[in-house]
Formats: sequence, C-alpha cells, structure tokens
Amino acid sequence: MSLMLDTARAQTGAEVAPSPATQKKPVAPAHPRRASANGTRLEEVTVTARRRTERIERTPISMTTVTGTQFAERGITSIAKIQNLAPNISFGNVAASSGVANAAAIFIRGIGQTDFSFGVDPGVGMYVDGVYVGSPVGSVLNMVDISSVSVLRGPQGTLFGRNTIGGAVAVTSLQPNDHLSARADVKYGTANRIDTRAFVNVPLSSTLFANFSVGSFMQDGYVNAPYQKDERKLGSQDTRVFKGALRWHPIDKLNVVLRGDWTRDRSNGAPFVTTGVNPTATGSMIALNNALAGGTLTNCTAAACYNSRYFSKNTNYGTGPDYSNLVNWSTSGTIDYELTPWLDLKSITAYRKSEGQFTQDRDASPVNINFVKDFYMEKQFSEEFQANGRALNNRLHYSAGVYYFDQSGYDINPVNFYVLSLLSGGDFRDRNYAAYAQSTYAVTRKFNVTVGVRYTEDNKSFLPNQYYISSIGAPILSIPPGTRIVPERWYHNNNARWTPMVNLSYQVTPELMAYTTFSQGFKGGGFTQRLTNIAPSPPSFRPESVNSFEGGLKFYGLDHRLRVSAAGFFTFYDNVQLLVADTTHIGPYYTNAGKAHISGFELESQYALGDGWTASGSVGLTDAHYTSLTNSVQGLTLDSMFVLVSKWTANLGLSKRIDMGKYGVLTPRVDAVYRSRYNANVNAIMYNELIQPKYILVNLGARWASESGRYNFSAGLDNATNEKFMAWGSYSGSFGNYQKSFDRGRQWFIQGGVSF
Repeated sequence: MSLMLDTARAQTGAEVAPSPATQKKPVAPAHPRRASANGTRLEEVTVTARRRTERIERTPISMTTVTGTQFAERGITSIAKIQNLAPNISFGNVAASSGVANAAAIFIRGIGQTDFSFGVDPGVGMYVDGVYVGSPVGSVLNMVDISSVSVLRGPQGTLFGRNTIGGAVAVTSLQPNDHLSARADVKYGTANRIDTRAFVNVPLSSTLFANFSVGSFMQDGYVNAPYQKDERKLGSQDTRVFKGALRWHPIDKLNVVLRGDWTRDRSNGAPFVTTGVNPTATGSMIALNNALAGGTLTNCTAAACYNSRYFSKNTNYGTGPDYSNLVNWSTSGTIDYELTPWLDLKSITAYRKSEGQFTQDRDASPVNINFVKDFYMEKQFSEEFQANGRALNNRLHYSAGVYYFDQSGYDINPVNFYVLSLLSGGDFRDRNYAAYAQSTYAVTRKFNVTVGVRYTEDNKSFLPNQYYISSIGAPILSIPPGTRIVPERWYHNNNARWTPMVNLSYQVTPELMAYTTFSQGFKGGGFTQRLTNIAPSPPSFRPESVNSFEGGLKFYGLDHRLRVSAAGFFTFYDNVQLLVADTTHIGPYYTNAGKAHISGFELESQYALGDGWTASGSVGLTDAHYTSLTNSVQGLTLDSMFVLVSKWTANLGLSKRIDMGKYGVLTPRVDAVYRSRYNANVNAIMYNELIQPKYILVNLGARWASESGRYNFSAGLDNATNEKFMAWGSYSGSFGNYQKSFDRGRQWFIQGGVSF
C-alpha cells in the first residue's frame, strides 16, 4: 500500500465516519515518533473502512490512505494531489463547458464524470467527515486540518451508497481532543505563492473540546490575458478557509461532534488557451465568421477573422470577462451513542450550500464566437442513521442504516454564440432515499464471509428556464426572441435499484491475507441541462451500472519492514453516461453511449530499507474499452479512449531520515509520478490534438524538524523537469477551436512552521 508512514502509528478514518467504538474518548493528535537509528520497522496502520477498527493489511478492500502528516512532508496543500500518491485515480480540476475554477473531476478505475452540471451525478463519491458532497463545485479542497484522505477503489455501493459506482474519496478532519495544542505555517513560492495556515485545539472543560483552523491560499496566475481587466493572468488562486469543530463527551457512551466551515474561492478564471482550429470543421461558427469576413476556416486575414494570431500555449486573447467567484459553507452534527457494549448507534445530520458566478470567453479571442456565464446555487441536506454492532461472541460484525438526501438549487446560463444568444439552465431538485445492511461472519478464525445490500431510490426533477434572446438573422438563422427551447414545467427522472456485495477473505498466514469480492454499483439517470435545439422536453438519460469482480492479496511482514497490497479487477460497465459535443448540438449533451469492459490491477508497497531509508511506490493498470455503442454519438468508436483515464499510472518515493541529535531531524526525499497517455477532451470524442502523451513528474524536497518537534522548515521543487502537460482539453464541432489547459510547470517553495 502506498501509505508511506515513517515509523509512526497512524489511525485513519477511511469510511464515511469512524465508528463510535473507535472514537469514544478524546484522542491526542498523532505525532510521528522519532525513528530508530536504522528505521527498521513500519508501524501499525488502522482504518475504519468497514465501520470498525481494523489493521489496513487485514481489510479486504483495495484502498490507499494518506495522512495529513504525509501531505505536509511533501508540501502538498491541495487534495487533488492524491492522484500522485495512489494508483488508478485521476483527480482533476476541470472547467467543463463553463468558467468555474474549482470543480472536481474524479475517476477511479476508469469511472467518473467531468462535468458539475446538476443534470448528472459524479461517478466517484466524495465524503467529508461522513457527509456526502453532492456537487463537484468547490470540492477541490485545500489542506487545512485534514487528518487523512482515503481512496476506496471499485463500487462501494453498500456502506457508502450514493454515486460510488467507481469508488469513493473519504476526507477526515482532525477531531477536537483534551490536549491544548496549536500549529501554524507559512509557505512562499513560485508566482508570489503565499499560503498561511493556523490550527488550535482547546479543551474547554473535562468533557468539552474545540478546534479551529484558518487558511489563506494566494498565487498569481500563469496564463497571460492581455485583454482582461488590469491584464491579470488566468489560473490564479485567492482562497480563504475557516473551519471549526466542537466535541462533547459527557460520558463514555456518548460522543457528539458539531462542525462548521466557510470557504471563499476567487479566481481570475480557469487557465486555458486556444491552440488552433480543426481544419475539417467547415460547418462551424468559426468557419461561418471567417466566410463572412471574406476568408475560409484556415485562410483568413481580415481584421474580423479568427486565425492563428489568437493561438497560443501561454496567452488567452479573450475580451469577455473571465472569472470564478464561489462561496460555500457547511455544518454537520454527528452523535455516537453506545446503547450496549455490542451495539452503537450513530446519527449524521448535515447541511451544505454553494453559491457563485462563473464566466468564460471560450473562444479566447476578441471575436464573439462563444461566451458563457453561470449563476449557480446548490444546497443539500442529508440525514443518516446507523447501527453498528457485533454478536455471536464477536464472530459477527454488522452495520445497518437508512439515508436521506435532498439537493436543490439552480444554474442559470446566459450564453452568447456567434449565431444566437439564449438563456439556458434552470432549477433542479434531487431526492434520494436508501436503506442498507452489511455483515461479516467469521466462519473460522481464518475465513470470513461478508455480505451486504443497499436499496436506493433516486428522484431527479428539472425546471428548465430556456429561451432564445436573439439570432444572427436571415438567411443564416432567424428565431423570434422569447421562443422557448422546451416548455417551462417540471420534468422528472426517477430510478430505484438494489446493489448487493459479497466478499470472502482468508488469512493464509499471520502475514498474508487473500480476498475476493463481487459488487454492484448504480448511478441514477438525469437530464441534459444545456439545451439549444427546440424540443418537446429536455433530453434525459438512463442510469448506469457496473458489475465488478475483484481479487486481492495483502502482506505485512519481514519483521514489520514490508507492506504490500495487490488487487486485480474486472468490471462490466453498462449504459455508460457520457458528456459529448458533436455537430448535432451546439452545446454539450449527455447520452447513454453503450457498454464497456474495464480490467486492471493495483500493486502498492512500502519498505523500510534500514538506516533511515524508506521506499514506497505503486503501479496501476486500467484497461478500459467500449464493447458496444449506441448510435447517439458522432465520432465515438470502439477504439475511443476513456476521458482523463491513463492505462498506466505509477509513483515511486524514496526518503532518508537523518537524525542529527540536538540539531533535529533532516528528511530529504524524491518522488516520481508516471501517467501514460490519455484523452484530455472532456467532451469525450478523441482528437489527436487533445491526446496528452505520457509524462513523468519529479518532485524534490527536504524537511527539517527540531529536536523537540516544535519547529520545522521545508524546501521543495515540484515538477522539477518542467513538464507542461495538458490537465484537460475541450472541443466542440459547432465552434471548431481546440481549448487546452496546461499545468503551471515547475514550482519551488519554502515553508516554515511552528507547533505547540
């Protein structure tokens, strides 16, 4: 497993929330103990992925857990970097068909989603402190008081449930405890990067504890934008985060945690450029613009032409405003109560709201070809009741519960295209009901059987507010202003499904465990939100589902020096929900593209080499291919690559702990990340211009900590070889230009911190 722990005991919450039995009493935050002179042993790691405390090497799930300390050792401040530490996961920040600068696009084992549109659900569930986050907007979290981040691969449709058809990412924050402590750090780096963080934990009484954290993350942009206000660069960051938690523990049987957070995220706009036009897009709006200016798609020199003067890899020539302003906040309450020594009850109640405005001049030029805007608001309420227990002299462990989720809001999209202007979007509401049960029975001391099932009912409703504002006029296109695209009324898409799971595990030796799992995953249907073609109703699509088979081995031995995890999987993927853009629609739309097979494996390892050396690494294979297609998509073939999914992913890390006595501890490290080529077009269809070739990232760093551990200093160089890889791309045949968003490239930083 790619856990990379440096001789420190770690306990991480890898499930939706730790079980009451594991978090009853106030616990001091884990601080790494100094390694022995030769660093010959790895320490125990425990997780709660099945709602009870288990050693990670005896948990029959393919998962990676990374602690907040491990992120800090690498100078990582964004959760998106988890993709560099775990196999077969892509965690992107994608501005698909909009200008939003904070929207997570997560893929695990080839399954995910690129768009934040309320008409479609994410394919990987994100959970923060036990709460499902219903919208990708604002989900690229900054690391402020994070205890751990866990990646659970494969459908998690029993305990996690909603929209975990590809897997789940579970984020756990630090719990308030009875130790007075505080820490703060400041980072400075490339492009005036200034990150500041502070955290304090205070025991208010013998039964009441609180913590509070603040963070500010600032950095200049890196894509030139000469026509933007004050010539500000795109790709900047301006984020403020405030988080707090209150924990009440009056008796051993009762534990109550209240949490709240507020984040404001402002950006000059998503960092993208136009690098060219597709020479075959002769029916596109760019071709029409150039024809009216007296030229052709690829040969036009007049002032009104759209041509190579607007093509660049580092400059965006858009004159329409590009910005992304977002505010989100949430609150939650978790109540754990030990009803008996064998039964724990839990309630998780949460509310979350996001609101913002995003704009993007998508042609990246002064020519008015494609400009979009979003007025966005989303709110969600969820309630989950759990019963977690054990019976039959601890041979049976079980978890059961019910879940309710209510999400609503709006996304209003005024858009200006070359041939017309219109109002798109509308209001939405999504209600989800579920009940589940899972149990593990120890048939023998070595052989365990786990079975589970979940019933989910998913009801989506859409109220479109969409009409034409103006058109270019006859003879090209003439539509009366105010013409409705679809009738303004509520439309519904309701689905229900049972999703079972069966897992068998066998402890071959005290060091080696083998397991096999069959599980199903389900993601509800929805609507295409962005419409341009007049229709009697908004186009809808059906639910997608997977049947997944997995087998794995986990080893922890060689006198606690070596930890290895291996898993192989095969997935039948049905009714694949795909965001596509072709010439049949001006904007992107959703469709059930067909069926697919996905096979592959993960191999992760950590090895304490001795003399302070620790090596860690992983490799993952995701072989995803379509097996049959519907006729709903132009340009998609059985050979088309999945979006943002590399066939091969790998990482390798090497660190050396140097104990300098009273002068502290110095830990230099080097990390390398490999990704094979992938289709960067968020609109699915493959184009050679939007294929990102394979690349290798190399990150260098060193961290010093004082003898007492109170003071620390770090320096690092990320992407040392300055790889300018494409994070995402976009192409629509209706417009004809290639959009690309590249990584910032090489970055350096220095950081100093203090803790009490």
